[in-house]
Amino acid sequence: MSTGTSAHRASGEQPRVRADHSSGPSRLADVIVPALLLVALVLLTVAVVRGLTVRIDDPVYEATPGGGNGPAVPDVLALVVVDIGTPAVCVAVVLLLAVALWVRTRRIGPLIMTASATALLTLTVLLGKGLIPRPLPGFAEVVGDRGAYPSGHTATVLVCAGLLAELVSQARPALRRRAWLGVAAWTVLVAAGLLWLHFHWLSDVVGSMLLGSLILWLLLRWPLRLGMGGGRRLRDGGRVRSR
Repeated sequence: MSTGTSAHRASGEQPRVRADHSSGPSRLADVIVPALLLVALVLLTVAVVRGLTVRIDDPVYEATPGGGNGPAVPDVLALVVVDIGTPAVCVAVVLLLAVALWVRTRRIGPLIMTASATALLTLTVLLGKGLIPRPLPGFAEVVGDRGAYPSGHTATVLVCAGLLAELVSQARPALRRRAWLGVAAWTVLVAAGLLWLHFHWLSDVVGSMLLGSLILWLLLRWPLRLGMGGGRRLRDGGRVRSR
């Protein structure tokens, strides 16, 4: 029967096609991508613990001036970017937005998604900093031999910006690509500021990018899919239309 299609044609509307997230290539990517991210993160972490990353860390460290040693304008800009990317600020902003959406739309999904991501992020970053002997460049005498890996700033910026991009994408699907491009640009900018100021080693921020990407993929795409669906109700302001 083609009653539904005929009705759409009569009204001048295009029939809606539901996305099939269970297709073969999609399901394969859902498993392969996080597996690759996890393997890369484990290999990099082992290299950091064994001190094998000096060949990539030292050249970047020597090529950047460090806070107060370079031109004034880049120093100030780097400090501003890093301050905006402070983990406490990022987490507070995204949680407040999720609560506001919950109150406005009566949908608990965004809040569950945000709370789960920030909790997992905090746990993994603190665990890594506490267990992995990795001094911050130039700050070993102040904070000791731990606390550099992974970079909390980089991981938090990536995860929180990713959550915001997902919320924007649900409300405005047409902005999805631009939102996620903004996530990538903002994360790289914060990472560059950290390296410029000598707040972190290169391997610290790369490890955090892998960690943040893995957290976002596992929660938003597979297996939990907290970011999948729900977009229509969010765009409709949480109202259920009567038929």
